[in-house]
Amino acid sequence: MSGKKILFSPIGGTDPVSNFRDGAMLHICRVYQPDIVYLYLSKEMCEFQERDNRYRYCLEKLGEKLGHPFRIYSYEKPELKEVQIFDSFILEYRELLKEIHKKYPEDEILLNVSSGTPAMKSALQILAATGESRMRPIQVSTPQRKINPHAEDRENYDVETYWELNEDNEDDFENRCVESQNFYLVDEIRKEAVIKQIRAYDYVAALAIAEEMTVPLQDEVMAMLRAASCRLKLNIHGIDQELKPYGIEFLPIRDDNIRGIFEYVLNLEIKVKKEEYADFLRAITPVVLELFKMALKQYGGIDWKQFCNRTNAGRWRWDMQKLREDPVIWRNLNQGFPNGFSGTDIYSIHILKMMQGAVTDQQILHLSDEIHEIERSVRNMTAHNLISVTESWVRRKCDHTPREIFELLKQYMKKIRLRIKEEDWDSYDCMNQKIIEKMQGK
Repeated sequence: MSGKKILFSPIGGTDPVSNFRDGAMLHICRVYQPDIVYLYLSKEMCEFQERDNRYRYCLEKLGEKLGHPFRIYSYEKPELKEVQIFDSFILEYRELLKEIHKKYPEDEILLNVSSGTPAMKSALQILAATGESRMRPIQVSTPQRKINPHAEDRENYDVETYWELNEDNEDDFENRCVESQNFYLVDEIRKEAVIKQIRAYDYVAALAIAEEMTVPLQDEVMAMLRAASCRLKLNIHGIDQELKPYGIEFLPIRDDNIRGIFEYVLNLEIKVKKEEYADFLRAITPVVLELFKMALKQYGGIDWKQFCNRTNAGRWRWDMQKLREDPVIWRNLNQGFPNGFSGTDIYSIHILKMMQGAVTDQQILHLSDEIHEIERSVRNMTAHNLISVTESWVRRKCDHTPREIFELLKQYMKKIRLRIKEEDWDSYDCMNQKIIEKMQGK
């Protein structure tokens, strides 16, 4: 059955012959000569067909003329009166076309998008634009290139006479078929999908959709999407590489000393917005450690690195001899643990114990205690258990919602006086707006 053409055609008021010319259904059959024709008839069209067999009669006569008989099937809907409701047609036509494609998977489906009501035509255009199977929408212009005047009496239709007087039966008939360039519609749908994914902070999905556009987006827009994807992956070098040719800046913080941690915390907020709570909780441990290190240096005057060694793999570890050489720090660490201090890897609890013996600012100490307790409460559960992490689950475990935890981290960064402006916290949304405006030509 491969290589056949199949026409799916709603039937409208100008079918089969109108103004002494083919209606759209008949004209498509004359030009494309499909092997199989599926007619879709509403209540009124069913009544016309039952009255004088007009649609099948003209198709059979055309088949005789062309020496190409059509196999004709019909979906007759005598109950269908509400022919203007778009939603019902797009749902029904989708299923009908799936059935046809399943029956003839190797064959091409032609769609008549000129017959029927506006709702029927629009539904077929949308399905042609978005469907997975190969479907070719075909429009047929009227002979006058304007709205058909409907000269025939549809109620008293002499089908044999109209067929005989049909001027398109002449050998030099004008081909009025035009294949609808629905890729413009597809691209508009895809563009809206890209914008939706941008607003959802899913830049990988946005980029994947954008790469499928028939008419590609501007190189600058694609670079911006790639840069946004790099940003979500904390790939700072990738962002600069993509945006440098266009002189665009996405990152509000240029100071290397704080840019990394600021972008990391912004990334945590995206996880909260996307309700990726388990990932959010697992990701707070590294940033808590880094923030505590900064607080220890700023409020306690202690550089943690002076008590560490760096391994060949680049990891920092405590040097027990260096710690013992500072009696105050050694005492605070030993008193902070029931069996004394014996750590090698560096954890936030170690830095916290050092802060408690060296920092006098009670606000930073209280905030540090609160954040560490939250991290301790949820870290192991999310890291080692297969559980559903919801907002209510987080609140039960640590008495804070994910949003409240993020706000505590943000408050902590303000407390250690990082040079971050309030508007910098909205930089992801500002970035999104820049990309969307560029896509929309603003």
